[in-house]
Parts: sequence; structure tokens; C-alpha cells
Amino acid sequence: SGKELPELQLANALQAGQPTLAFYHSTNCEQCIIMMDIVAQVYPEYREEVALVDVDVYDQRNAPFLRKVGLQYIPTLVFYNQNGERQVHVGVMEADMLRNTLATMSR
Repeated sequence: SGKELPELQLANALQAGQPTLAFYHSTNCEQCIIMMDIVAQVYPEYREEVALVDVDVYDQRNAPFLRKVGLQYIPTLVFYNQNGERQVHVGVMEADMLRNTLATMSR
């Protein structure tokens, strides 16, 4: 629906066994802006296979969720495979690495 809060989007995707990328960022940190561009460039190729949960860390509605996940740095990318196993990447991830990770998850 797009109206659901990220916490619910993530819970629903994982419950459905859907590979998911949770992308935690602000809209103004330098590395976040770079990473937003890379995600915007790469993710559409995988949108059929991988869910994207976009989390703006400065949106107050996300505060309880961020405390729960214990987020420390931005940008942070958390990749979940269909078994819900996660792989965490902190900081900017190169486009090629992002592409490879998404490709691996979507098999």
C-alpha cells in the first residue's frame, strides 16, 4: 500500500518468505545521498524478486522501530534471504556489490 510503516512492511515481507533489502538512511547525510542514488539505479532490476523497505531514520514514526533494530550508523543496508537470514552492510555499497548481493538473494 505504500502507507504502511517500514516496520510492518519488513515484518510482512519476512513472513511471506520474500528476500528483502531494508535500507536505513537519512535524506541529507552525504553517504546516504550517494547510497540512495545507487539503490535507485540498481534496485529496479530486482524489484520483482526482492522487496525494498526504505527507512528514513529521521521520520519520527520510525523511532521505536530503529530502537528495536539497534541501528547505529547510516547508511545501513540489511539483506534478508527467503529464510530471514540477514547480512548487514554499513556505509556506502558499490553498485556492483549491491547488484551481486541482490542477484544472489533473488535466486
